[in-house]
Amino acid sequence: MSSLAWASELYIIGLGKSSAFLVPDSDGVPTLAEPQPHVLRAVYIGQDSLDAQLPNAQSQLLLPHCHLFRLLPSPDGPPYRSGMIFVFQSVVSGLWKDGSCISPGSQMQKYIAATPHGDPDWVQDARRGRPGYLVTGRSVEGALWRLFRLEADAFGHQILTIAPVRFSPRCPLADFSSVADAAAKAELAAQYEDFCQSVAGNAYRDAPTKARNIVEELVSLKLSEQGHPIRRDLWADLQTVKGLLKPPTRDSCGWSDLEYHLAHKIRLLHAQTHIGNVVESGRAIRPEFALTVAEDLAELMRIWGYVR
Repeated sequence: MSSLAWASELYIIGLGKSSAFLVPDSDGVPTLAEPQPHVLRAVYIGQDSLDAQLPNAQSQLLLPHCHLFRLLPSPDGPPYRSGMIFVFQSVVSGLWKDGSCISPGSQMQKYIAATPHGDPDWVQDARRGRPGYLVTGRSVEGALWRLFRLEADAFGHQILTIAPVRFSPRCPLADFSSVADAAAKAELAAQYEDFCQSVAGNAYRDAPTKARNIVEELVSLKLSEQGHPIRRDLWADLQTVKGLLKPPTRDSCGWSDLEYHLAHKIRLLHAQTHIGNVVESGRAIRPEFALTVAEDLAELMRIWGYVR
């Protein structure tokens, strides 16, 4: 058997009702890899064509010669993944080895590691500053990964690090496309991704702060769209909302008690992460309670139409 190590060729051979991966040994003979690598089928989609191409990409995963994504240890840790993309080259016949046993004349699918020299789509997109996505399964929320980093190892292999689009089941897929200001839209998307990372990592002191920043911007956006003056300060803007929820504007203001109280709760939980408030109250925030901001923010985003 052969170690996969940093092999740039990968073979698949059928063994009865199952299949196995092989890599070349020192003589170039395909040899059963030990241990068997963790390999996923994967399809790349550019950032500009995600919605249009996603159904087609999921169909491509079922094709026999789909790209393969061989997982490697990620220096960033979970939920990030790192790996190499292998591209189908041909069906070959020849000898292969299992330890000291040699078998002749077997058909194998040969894949080669993608390199930047072929200028694949993900390299072009990364060069333009618009990295795209890898699709690895049929579940949109659980198998869609954004290209986070693209680099080369000492042997010239391309190493892709990908981040889940949905970091946590508690964080729905966001859609800020209705935000008119391009800079605000990009910043909201970036902050929401940071927030979801905090939730996925149980960073309970960090999550309320990031939730508060997002809600502050969304409350200001909604008030501005309604023609109300804004302060871009969550407490001050919530005072405006509180006033709107009183007669005679209560029934026509476009706000609900639930929106006000969820946003206000997020603000209060954020305040509880301040050292001064902890010292004054003598009570630190419980992690489980702090992370409830994920549900609060998700509900507000659903109400305001920022969820796919």
